[in-house]
Amino acid sequence: MKKIRRLSAILSLAFFMLMMSPESYTVVRAEDISSKNQASDNKGVRLQDDFYDAINNDWLSTVKIEEGKSTTSTFDDVEKTVKGQVKSIIESLVSEKEKYEANTDERKIINLYNNVLNVQERNNQGLKPVKENLDKIKSAQTIDDITKLWSDRSIINSTIQFAVEKDVKNVTTNILYINHTGLSLGDSDQYTHPTESTAKNKKLTVNYYNKLLMLSGYTKDEAELKTDNMFKFEGMIAPYIMGKREKALTPNLIDSLYNVYTLDELKDLAPNLNLPIIMKGLGIDNANKIVLQDPKWLKALNKIYTQENLPLIKNYLEIVNLIYASNYLSKDFEDANTEFSNNLLGIKGAGSKEDDAVDTVNSLMGMAIGKIYSERYVSKNVKEDVENITKKIIEVYKKRINNLTWMSNSTKKNAIDKLDKLNIKIGYPDTWVDYSKLNIKSYEEGSNLFDNVIALRRFAQDEMFSKLNKPVDKKKDGVEPQTVNAFYSPTDNSIIIPGGIIQGHFYDPNGGKETNLGGIGVILGHEISHAFDNTGAQYDADGNLNNWWSDDDYKEFQQKTQKVKDFYSQIEVAPGQMLDGNLTAGENIADIGGVSCLLDILKTMDNPNYKTFFQSYAVTWRQLTTKEYSDYAMLIDSHSPNKVRVNAVLPQFQQFYDTYGITEKDGMYIRPEDRVAIW
Repeated sequence: MKKIRRLSAILSLAFFMLMMSPESYTVVRAEDISSKNQASDNKGVRLQDDFYDAINNDWLSTVKIEEGKSTTSTFDDVEKTVKGQVKSIIESLVSEKEKYEANTDERKIINLYNNVLNVQERNNQGLKPVKENLDKIKSAQTIDDITKLWSDRSIINSTIQFAVEKDVKNVTTNILYINHTGLSLGDSDQYTHPTESTAKNKKLTVNYYNKLLMLSGYTKDEAELKTDNMFKFEGMIAPYIMGKREKALTPNLIDSLYNVYTLDELKDLAPNLNLPIIMKGLGIDNANKIVLQDPKWLKALNKIYTQENLPLIKNYLEIVNLIYASNYLSKDFEDANTEFSNNLLGIKGAGSKEDDAVDTVNSLMGMAIGKIYSERYVSKNVKEDVENITKKIIEVYKKRINNLTWMSNSTKKNAIDKLDKLNIKIGYPDTWVDYSKLNIKSYEEGSNLFDNVIALRRFAQDEMFSKLNKPVDKKKDGVEPQTVNAFYSPTDNSIIIPGGIIQGHFYDPNGGKETNLGGIGVILGHEISHAFDNTGAQYDADGNLNNWWSDDDYKEFQQKTQKVKDFYSQIEVAPGQMLDGNLTAGENIADIGGVSCLLDILKTMDNPNYKTFFQSYAVTWRQLTTKEYSDYAMLIDSHSPNKVRVNAVLPQFQQFYDTYGITEKDGMYIRPEDRVAIW
């Protein structure tokens, strides 16, 4: 499950590489459930009719969502533990501040943490930290002036997005990708096919933008005009940006997004934009290979990028920069940001300022914290044991593939090769980020929170751009050890299980094997299954976008994938609202594939307790959310709702029916011919 975090909508920008990079699957700690073996819950919900509600009833009926939160779940329990661990690290550093020299990672962590807590100084400075950037945007007189702003990397510009990542067709080399304009409402479908939810979210966003503009000195009328101009600009470009639904229905999507251009060809395609000048300002005009996600979008942006539309573009940039700065300025800006997020996700109240400071440091200097975290909280024994569990699941997967009746031997050989070459990254990375060139200073030393955040942004951008044209460093996975999540990367053919998730229910060294298999085991199986979902199946054992299937086998795979899509599209997730099986296909395939592997492992055990395993799985995905969070997740999340991840997955397996005596008279029953499975 992917956790929706702090929302500044315009900053939720989808890089092209997100189509190829790790998806996130958040998993959570389960409490002891061994006593929950009864056939129904206290309120009469039979587990044969609704397994998720029956197993989780006591928790769902008593749990409360904390102030400042939009959800509570077993995931949130683990994240709360991790936040406490990280907070303990930071507080210990602060208490021993004098021990650390100015350029050490520890002193930079301390300064950034204190920057957040120094609300008085932030209030004193008000808009001042970002004012120079805003003035530069406002003073632009021509469209060429806007182009020249790209060389000032303290200014945020999301009209075009640049990323340096591995070449999906030759993963040994890093190349340049160009992606579309960032949109306030996230996905272009919200502009071209608006819904009732779209109207609600847009109203909240408009109010938020108006408030930021008025806090920065504009009248109400001036603010409303600028916000209207921003949405005019976005409305002009959105129809030329591929939305989620179109992506889900596009055959060979990744190939369609892989359009190679030279710099001269880009200049000819979009002369008004003058990409050679823009890229020179960023230091990336020497790119040996450039992949443009959507030529149609760039052509449209070029037509819009004129002197006539200068006011719209300036207002877009001004608001983008205000949004980015809002959480790092005075309290009134920060409160506006929080109010927007709270209204969007139905959050009540707020967390402590100390927690906010911990979150800021953790998000901006995560690897520096992660290095200390891994030393304190991720033991070598735990790392090795989870690696062993992973290898066991891989062996089960090989057997399952070899036993497939619909796949030819040649394709099976390639699938096994992919499993043999799967990179297993457990706990923490092999290499760490070098922050020695980064300056993070305190208010007393003449800096401020916003300037330090910009320095961190430029540092991260420099790190990314420095990879251009260079060989890929396979040792760098970029995931902080304290992350409560798990990942599969198709371009690296790797699974990444950070240390933060290897605790509690997911991995309890003193817990039962079935409970652990229902926790970390299922997550491992899920991530491995992503190597063979509708996206991962397009990448070979080395991570290249490359067809390793026979034509007949791939046709059969697509038919089975379509059956999964059709099955999930028949699920009603709210009155009158059906799940989109096209959007959630990859996650659903991985959910089913992961459970299938773990059930095979249980078969090899002496007297396995299937009830403990199934109930552990149900507790893993238990969650209570605000209605607003649930509605927003349906718009942006590629995962099925948590209840569906339990009630639609477990009935695919005969062991579930045998364990609980489920028959065609029960709500959890699915006819054998309607059950879906690929792996």
